[in-house]
Amino acid sequence: MKKNVKALLACVAALAVAGGGYATLKLTEEDSSSGGASSSASDKLTSEIHVPLTAFEAADVTLISIENENGSYEAVPVGSPAEDGTVEMTIKGFEKLDVNKNITSSILNSAKALSSETTVEENASDLDKYGLKEPRASFTVSSASDSKTVLIGNESPVSGETYCMVKGDNTVYTAATANLSVFLNDDTDYISNVILENPADDRKPIMNKLTIARNDLDYDIVIEYDKSTDDGTTSGTMATHFMTAPIFAYLDPEKSQDEVAGLFGLTASSVIAAYPDEAEIKGSGLDKPFCTVKMDCGDNSSYELKLGNKLDTENGVYYAAMFTDKDIIYAIDAESICWDDVVPDDIISRMVFGTYVWDIGKLEIEAEGKTVKFAGKGSSKDDYEVTKDGQKCDRDRFQSFYSFLLKTSAEEFSIEEVPQGEPQATVYLETQNGETKQTVEFYKADGKKSLICVNGTPSFKCRTAFVDLLIENLSKFDSDEKFVVNW
Repeated sequence: MKKNVKALLACVAALAVAGGGYATLKLTEEDSSSGGASSSASDKLTSEIHVPLTAFEAADVTLISIENENGSYEAVPVGSPAEDGTVEMTIKGFEKLDVNKNITSSILNSAKALSSETTVEENASDLDKYGLKEPRASFTVSSASDSKTVLIGNESPVSGETYCMVKGDNTVYTAATANLSVFLNDDTDYISNVILENPADDRKPIMNKLTIARNDLDYDIVIEYDKSTDDGTTSGTMATHFMTAPIFAYLDPEKSQDEVAGLFGLTASSVIAAYPDEAEIKGSGLDKPFCTVKMDCGDNSSYELKLGNKLDTENGVYYAAMFTDKDIIYAIDAESICWDDVVPDDIISRMVFGTYVWDIGKLEIEAEGKTVKFAGKGSSKDDYEVTKDGQKCDRDRFQSFYSFLLKTSAEEFSIEEVPQGEPQATVYLETQNGETKQTVEFYKADGKKSLICVNGTPSFKCRTAFVDLLIENLSKFDSDEKFVVNW
């Protein structure tokens, strides 16, 4: 997949420079030029004695140069060896990038002390049959006093072995393919695919604000932190965040989990390019990304993910992507992200009201020309006191009525319809601490439905039967009749 995606990027970049348009391209599997066992290679092995092909101490290695069909690059030590003799390696030119230390260490481990599995042929005259006339790859390991180059050919018919030889010596050997495969890598294969680390929960910063901007939407989706979570309370949905644009809405905590926290631990499938030039950025669609995800956190950190063109390969669909100030183009599996096609209706709760009853300071309802005003004070059922139009009323009765009001359901997401006429009913809710002030208006709409406007913005639809029942239940408040809760 990596090679195919990079080839696609190069093609797209060339089209961009030439002024051509981008189209989704179908990629093929890797071609047979990557090498295979030569059918003409001798099956007769001269010796199975393991011969050391390179012999260097890790601390003495100053440079490992690698050349293969993808280009050439150099691996160099980082700092001084550790007390246990461990040497950390990086790729020259990538010192400021996050490299995968496990893979870079395998360069050193394979290069410093490579031994043969078998001696295939001494004084070989026909190197072509081993793939060594034009080697697939080579590496040169150097110290202050010595250097040695190993050429890598085709895979042997013996499983797990690959032909190789030391430059300047016509003896053909096989070595473990697992030890040689690292030298077939592209330089970008050593860059870490982890885009943003996923810290432990006790070290993870609070996500204060997430903004999703996409070319296919006329609005941004904005998710913000519910500060009431800090004192141990959340909305009735139990979500720690809510949506503030294009409308205010409570979130479904399960459905919105990936959108809220998905940037933490985000990992690419591969790295396409390091330090990309203008043509590569333009060719991948990242000069004008179709989707941008911005996250601001409580520790004053901020991050931005840009998604460019879709890369349609036989191995799956990927996005070209860049992240914050990392000078890297990644390939991200489309199935591993959610922001590219999410819409508000996918992640919002069906609750219109989410305040706990004992947190209510004011609840005012206007319908049919009359306004009923409730006022509450207290923190629990034990000490909560509530009045209706200035007169003390039964808190159990108030709780029962509010339980019905919580059933207000956002049955449909609707932000384009314009309210007509006067509201059938208007509900104003304010918490005792004043942090939540919510005005919900119900307007008649087509098809026995009512349009719900939250804080003046068209947001949802519900059945008109619910609004009729709201008015009816309000009129029953001072009686002993049970509130009707089904409609």
